[in-house]
Amino acid sequence: MRANFEDSDRDAALRRALDHHLAATAAGEGEVEAEGLALLERERWAEAAEVLEETLRVAERDGDRHTVLLARHNLARALIRTGDTGRAIEMLGPLPDEFAALPEPDRTGRARALTSLGEAYLRSRRPVAAINFFGQALEILRKENAVDQQAGMFVHIADAARQRGDRAAEGAALDRAVELYESIPSPKAAGVAERRAALTS
Repeated sequence: MRANFEDSDRDAALRRALDHHLAATAAGEGEVEAEGLALLERERWAEAAEVLEETLRVAERDGDRHTVLLARHNLARALIRTGDTGRAIEMLGPLPDEFAALPEPDRTGRARALTSLGEAYLRSRRPVAAINFFGQALEILRKENAVDQQAGMFVHIADAARQRGDRAAEGAALDRAVELYESIPSPKAAGVAERRAALTS
């Protein structure tokens, strides 16, 4: 019986050690990811891409499926800003469907991936494709009643319309963005309203 108690004690100690190791690993991963996202916010695109590349490698080795998808999305966001839109589009392409196919579908993740795809195509001078992805994201955001994000999507649509040279569509999208921002209300409304006024001046 004593041997059984000792085995049980050893098993418990091993479990505690394993739990501690996993917690420490997760904390380390979180710190690296946080560093990458902070670099994104500070517009240090190349550095962010380097750090987020490492975050993705760790996630693919140790993380669950949702963590991997988030890491891929964050890296793709950085790649868009560095100008590597080809690789970003390759990474982002499957993401909307993969977020939707999770055991607990992530609608927000799907909308963000669609938005990033739109941004990548817009930077690649492909505004028609960009508008398609922005439109898909907008439908999700409407269902989620995410008013601020809906307004932002109309600004993206206006950007794509401008790239196409369609001033009427740009103006209509900006009008809708202003309306949504003012309904919250949001300080972003003034800047978008100024852009709309400049379009007709």
